[in-house]
Amino acid sequence: MYLYNIHTHKTGREEINGYKVQYMLNTSPGDFEEKVATSGGACFSCGIHPCSAEEAAGQIDLLRKTGKNKQVFAIGEAGLDKLKGPDMDIQTKVFGQQIELAIEIGKPLIIHCVKAWDELIALYKEYKPDIPWIIHGYRGNVEQTKQLARLGFKFSVGEFFNGEAIRYIPLDSIFCETDMADISICKVYSRISSVLNLEFNQFVRIVADNVHLALK
Repeated sequence: MYLYNIHTHKTGREEINGYKVQYMLNTSPGDFEEKVATSGGACFSCGIHPCSAEEAAGQIDLLRKTGKNKQVFAIGEAGLDKLKGPDMDIQTKVFGQQIELAIEIGKPLIIHCVKAWDELIALYKEYKPDIPWIIHGYRGNVEQTKQLARLGFKFSVGEFFNGEAIRYIPLDSIFCETDMADISICKVYSRISSVLNLEFNQFVRIVADNVHLALK
């Protein structure tokens, strides 16, 4: 049985407590080839982070090529960040290009969103995507979670989360990650399953089913 870590910036042990670990390593178009060569059995997401949107001009065509690689299972992390990065108009343009690419090639989006929820929701309504939009590192409150879940967003939860809010994430819309933290993915699963009052193995199966459906 696999523990799926769908958003991480580093790989680690291939087996934890008897479970195999499948990492989805975050990459950019510029470092994809290097990470493929050095990351063993990982699979990958590839995208242009909103904080790098100003330098994206030469990266979009490369991302279009890289995104079609069979080892790339998602586009991202991509999105909007009001605390860091260039002007929102620049971020929105680059994010829109990645949305369109993900839709074109039929792969999920791994989304980075900081203080730009209204803008993210507006784009979701505009594109009406039939691909999963997975918000990574999700820590939102109850009302935000209810709103996003009603619209159809999916949620990747890591080391830190709002314990009350994640009870409102539909079980078919939840994923696990470590992002840049040193915590093991096994511990992330354990903490979340405890909050949801699910047996560990039951939660592992739920997330595995979600991964198989989203990343097929």
